[in-house]
Parts: sequence; structure tokens; C-alpha cells
Amino acid sequence: MSEIIWPVGLEPAGAPIYAVNDGHSRAPRDAVWSWLVRPDQWPTYYRNARRPRPRSGPWPEVALDSTFTWLTFGAPCTSTVTEFEPLERFAFTGGGMGEVGHHAWVLTDDGEGGTIIHTEETQRGKLIALFGPVLQSWMRSQHQKWVDNLARTAETGRRP
Repeated sequence: MSEIIWPVGLEPAGAPIYAVNDGHSRAPRDAVWSWLVRPDQWPTYYRNARRPRPRSGPWPEVALDSTFTWLTFGAPCTSTVTEFEPLERFAFTGGGMGEVGHHAWVLTDDGEGGTIIHTEETQRGKLIALFGPVLQSWMRSQHQKWVDNLARTAETGRRP
């Protein structure tokens, strides 16, 4: 599995929230990728992504430096794509209300025509530090739903 490239200050060490999730899709990597890089489509398969809107850069399929706003876990967030290696690596950094996080995705072939999905996220900030122990398990649970629903959506054969 490829290693996550962490921005300075957002590494897992010392982060109040650090969530790691893995999944598998029978769909090929290009199918999974096509749904992952379309934040406008996230609400169709992930309940914690609402009202994604472009701010700058390519849209609706994002690319390096694309910036968008959205609601996640009920909080407003502005995110910027900080890593974009087609069909392999996708990451965004962002936050709101004094909180900041980094969410990275890595896709790899499973050797049988499917895709291994790996994601990691860190969160930092005063509220995160205060509520981190409670929020971490919730985030892991919700991100697992995101991974699993992404896998199933890609398996339908539809494209965004």
C-alpha cells in the first residue's frame, strides 16, 4: 500500500483525530476514481457530504488546487485538493471554524480487476481536541460507510 504524504502539521502523530479505513471494490480503479474525484456526486452515496459547491479550479471533476465548500459532519468546510495523481492518489486539506484536517485516498489494483481503497484523515483544532475521543470513532464509522458506498457505487457500472 502506498504511504500517505502528510502536510507539515497535519501528520497523524499527536492529532486528536486520526481515522484509517480500508475497503474493496470489484470495479476497476478508473470506475472508483471517477466517483471519488467528483465532490458534487459525494452526497449520492455519502450522507456526511452535503451541498458541495465550487470555489476555484476545475469542477465538477476536481484536480490539483481545486477548492470547494461543503458541509461534512454538519459543519461548513472549505477544502483544497493538495494531491492528485490520476487513478492512484487523491487528497484534500481544509477545514472551518478554526479546525483543519487532511484527508487522503490511495487506490491500488487488487490483481483481479478490482480496487483496494485506502483512506486516512487527521483533524486538529480546539474543538477537535476537546471532542476528539468521541468524534474519532464516529468519523471512522462514517468513513467506512463512505468507502463501502463508494465501492458499491463504482460496481454499478454507472459513471458520474
